[in-house]
Amino acid sequence: MLLAVKHGKGVIKQKSAGRKRCEIAGMLGAFSLLAGCASGTELSDAESSENQMSDAESSENQMSDAETAKVRTADTEPSAAQAQREDGNLTVTVLNTGKSDCIVIELADMVIMNDTADADDYEYICAFLEEKQITDIDYMILSHFDKDHIGSAAALIETYGAGCVLMPDYEETSEHYEALMEALDTSETELLRLQEDYSFEAAGAEIYVSAPGEEEYKDDNNYSLITAVTYGENRFLLMGDAGKKRTGEFLETAQGEEHYDLIKMPHHGDYNKKLEELFACARPAWAVLTVGEQRERLEEKTVRVMEKYGCEVYDTLYGDVVAVADGREITAGYRN
Repeated sequence: MLLAVKHGKGVIKQKSAGRKRCEIAGMLGAFSLLAGCASGTELSDAESSENQMSDAESSENQMSDAETAKVRTADTEPSAAQAQREDGNLTVTVLNTGKSDCIVIELADMVIMNDTADADDYEYICAFLEEKQITDIDYMILSHFDKDHIGSAAALIETYGAGCVLMPDYEETSEHYEALMEALDTSETELLRLQEDYSFEAAGAEIYVSAPGEEEYKDDNNYSLITAVTYGENRFLLMGDAGKKRTGEFLETAQGEEHYDLIKMPHHGDYNKKLEELFACARPAWAVLTVGEQRERLEEKTVRVMEKYGCEVYDTLYGDVVAVADGREITAGYRN
């Protein structure tokens, strides 16, 4: 089940293409409405469950052996990842894709992907999803349109689908952007171009997406959507490639004044003059750098900020970084 509330100033441009929908409605602080990923007449719980079971059985009968192998059947032992989700834990995995971003958030039966790394990271991302027995992506949040953030988006949408895709409201002329837009049109995926901040609930977690405050920036990195994830007392902050201006915008919001246990560092750890203010407000216990072999070139100013606030630093050069939250405590480290 997906629950969604939108709020903030401005307009959300919503593209509805029929087959996969996330119906958005409501007023700030007043309503939470069901945002389903299917169109059609509403059914009772019993009818819906019965129809879904029938559809699943019919679909399973029509699957090829190769397709069926990807689906967890009743007599298949659940993976450790599934057991972890079923235990009520939220898992955030920052994948080891070099100097690029792909972050997978799992909770119960929900999967949210924040950015999709480069095009040549597609097989690595698929291998991770298959290991976790993930067959669908419920939300895909694309921070901005640099190729190291949307490179695998089109292929992942074609392979796994996406219930809703969230992106900033600007245009790009790159090959990867055009492939993404074609995949969205072909798959009839729900697309939300954010001109305002947007939030939704997913299996008990609150997801807040901060949209850019201006229509145009000289630096495209400042179009970055910034995503905050709250699960009980645990909080995560995913900064995209936000530069000084965009980080400053976020710090002026109520979400920017919050404490965060873990920060995915902005722009692969590049320093900007708002970084120390961000750390002073967030007071993170962990910082994650999405870096490749250029890790040794990390700016000394960034290192000093992280050291000053005493956070433990992980970088994806040494592997996938995983954090597991139970709503009270977080365990973080490199994935085995």
